[in-house]
Amino acid sequence: MTTKSTWTRSLSALSASGLILVSTACMSTSELSADAEPQGASGGIAFATLDQGSAWYNYGAAIGSQIEDVVDGAKVEVLPYSGGIGNPELIAQGEAQIATSFSAVTSWAYNGTAGTPFEEEPFDNLRVLVGGIDQYYFGPIAPANAKFESLDEIVDGEMGIDIVSQPRGSLGDIGTNMVLEAYGAGTDDVESWGGSFEPTSTDVATTAIGDRNADLWIQAITAGHPGITELAQTSDIKILPISDDAVEALSDYGLTAATLPGGTFRGQDDDVQLVGFNTSIIASADLDEETAYEITKAIIEGADVLAEANAGMAGFDPALAASEGMTSGVPLHPGAERYYAEAGLL
Repeated sequence: MTTKSTWTRSLSALSASGLILVSTACMSTSELSADAEPQGASGGIAFATLDQGSAWYNYGAAIGSQIEDVVDGAKVEVLPYSGGIGNPELIAQGEAQIATSFSAVTSWAYNGTAGTPFEEEPFDNLRVLVGGIDQYYFGPIAPANAKFESLDEIVDGEMGIDIVSQPRGSLGDIGTNMVLEAYGAGTDDVESWGGSFEPTSTDVATTAIGDRNADLWIQAITAGHPGITELAQTSDIKILPISDDAVEALSDYGLTAATLPGGTFRGQDDDVQLVGFNTSIIASADLDEETAYEITKAIIEGADVLAEANAGMAGFDPALAASEGMTSGVPLHPGAERYYAEAGLL
């Protein structure tokens, strides 16, 4: 059975790798404005996302471009790390100024939710800029010819399958164990049955499933997800449902039942019951108010442009971006709150 120590190891691995990964980011050279404090490692806005090939990295590129286009002097440095679990820590520790984060995970981190990696160290300086960027699902993906049709079969049969996930620090890494635990197992059990669990890059995980070198990828997905879309177009895959009992177990973590509509990906003709959440853009309470205001304004008023660039953001409704349902009860940054009040969105 997986334990909190597994999650702690994931976060430790993330911390150790962060300084190495930073060298791959595009460094920025200017400040947001003459009055603003330097925001990123070299005076710009450091924007934590996930690795290349992920929807979040694409979001970061589009949102960063939008900010630079409309905010005088803004330079955004899109970081290709560290994902749903690691990004709140990067924000809380001042390693990035803004980040993509899942609504449920931000709530875990802010509240120190029991049974999550943040239980012993909540980050109460987290604030939301924009909620409800998209609709995400967490679902099991397998080659179409895999010898199982459900996670129940894997657990009940103690199958030694090979599982891949996104990198350490991502929700893919931590969430894989959460989903398996909802079925009464964990990655440690799969390994004891003769299988394997390998957190890796999005591109490697995609290729492993496509080439049938892995049996299962429990992954956070959204409509138009670049990796999953390409995988479905080039390989035959199936998306397995999350059972009612597992959905109930996962509700303890603020995850709720969500239906992936049929036809979202090639070969996925029928609706599939999964669990869902949305993406938020978060910042630290220490981010200066004017910068937070301008970033929020750029994203909200550029919603149509961002949706054209990212299919996953097609359903983004700026009117709901500040609602409690989209922010999961985490406070808005004062700068964001001021923008929403002025725009009549509160």
